[in-house]
Amino acid sequence: MSWIDYFWNSTKGYWGSFGYVSLFVIALVLIFKFEKVKIRRYAFLWYTGFALLIIYNPLTLFVSRKVLEPTTFNQYYLRFFSLIPVMIVIAYGFTIGLSKFTGTKKFIGVIGACVIIALLGNCIYTQDWFTKAENRNKVPQDVVTICDLFADYEGDTIRIMAPQDIAVYLRQMDSRFSMPYSRYIPDEAYELTNEKPDPQVIVEYARENDVDYVVVSAVEDILNAYLNYGFTLYGRTPYYAVLMPNDPVWILTEYEDKSGNQGLAYTLKNLNDGTLVVIDGGNVGNDQQMRDVIMENGGTVDTWILTHYHKDHIDTFNAIYEDPQGIKIKDIYVTPLEPEVFYSLNLQEWDDVDTFEKFQEITEGADNINKVSRDEVLSLSDGLKITFFNAMDDVVLNAEGHEDIPNNDSLVFKIETDSRSALICADAHSKYIAEYLVKTYGDKLDSDILQCGHHGNNSMPTETGFYEAVSPEVAVFDSPDWLMTSPEYTAGALAAYLKDLGARIIWFKSAPNVFGF
Repeated sequence: MSWIDYFWNSTKGYWGSFGYVSLFVIALVLIFKFEKVKIRRYAFLWYTGFALLIIYNPLTLFVSRKVLEPTTFNQYYLRFFSLIPVMIVIAYGFTIGLSKFTGTKKFIGVIGACVIIALLGNCIYTQDWFTKAENRNKVPQDVVTICDLFADYEGDTIRIMAPQDIAVYLRQMDSRFSMPYSRYIPDEAYELTNEKPDPQVIVEYARENDVDYVVVSAVEDILNAYLNYGFTLYGRTPYYAVLMPNDPVWILTEYEDKSGNQGLAYTLKNLNDGTLVVIDGGNVGNDQQMRDVIMENGGTVDTWILTHYHKDHIDTFNAIYEDPQGIKIKDIYVTPLEPEVFYSLNLQEWDDVDTFEKFQEITEGADNINKVSRDEVLSLSDGLKITFFNAMDDVVLNAEGHEDIPNNDSLVFKIETDSRSALICADAHSKYIAEYLVKTYGDKLDSDILQCGHHGNNSMPTETGFYEAVSPEVAVFDSPDWLMTSPEYTAGALAAYLKDLGARIIWFKSAPNVFGF
């Protein structure tokens, strides 16, 4: 039965090797046998029996499970074990037993009892949980550091939310800290240390409760999730980071390609009016994920941007367009690579003739296909703007050597609001294109987020100054682990280069990766 298993496991957890159980039982027997004052004898025996009855009572377990929260049940129930006067009984029982001896025998008995207790026990100073106080306040050093971050804060009140482990100490250290919850923290606060946090939960809670600062775990994946979302780093400690929340209107999401290969699939959603933009979509093996995402967001794609005609970018689009299954697609924006130009090129094995032909076949006569021109601007709701810096035209066609046109005709565009921007490079990757973009657009390339061209593999050369012109805070590789880590590919080297420039590196490992605008 489950309650028997619970009692058994709790007992093992509390008593450990059962050595102290033996001492405890021996001491109770000694008290019962030799204690002549009945009130003392019965006090030890009756009280101990009462404590054990509370602990090992199915009714106590049932009531406790009903009253206590599931997240705190174990730690509170196990406190019942503190009712057992273990050390008092052992000390008193052995004292009575040793009183029956005299002289050398008593001395040997005392030494023996001490040795037995020492062998069965553990020195608290050697335990992992025992640490010397890091400061005179006897609080975690992270708390002191956080308080120091606000030493020059001019306000009388600091509205902050923090994980349970440090929340109570912050109040003790600085009375200006004001939290929207007491010792019983809300479910939302658990996102602060969640391995896969949802920053929007914190955004909404902070908005509703007038919170200006949040303290989150500084574990890389957790902290990155908040920084990606647009939270601003106020300061950090070894284990925590203090952030200022961002309340975005548009959300850009990068998805891992479920085919297991490299691929490019993003959505851009307006949280106010529900406008949905899809960028590419990935391999055909990714189509079910994108169908689910689109349906979860209302089933209508207001704008679908197709950067170029390779299968790891538009096979999912082809599958959905040919068989919508209830999905509605309004406007489609494409790079204007005409069939006669495509077939005249020196095509390579990766140039996906079948994918290009399928797209031409299923969209023939469609009135919602928009061919993009360089410098064209799309203006969407709530001030979001998309500016195209590259598309198939004479610039690409006349490039020296006609280098890899089916990749280099990719739509390169900047997504921007007043507060944040992202540069999408799709598969544009040649030296010529990189130098052209730097020369033509210069500072306009500067963006907070960079989607690295050609998945970061054989991407735009570093000597062109392209990455310095973009100067990204975040560099996104639409790549699985095998492409990022294998010495056969150059993505790892580019990631190291961008990291030296100060960019955080993101790829499928932590997908879906979410960015707030």
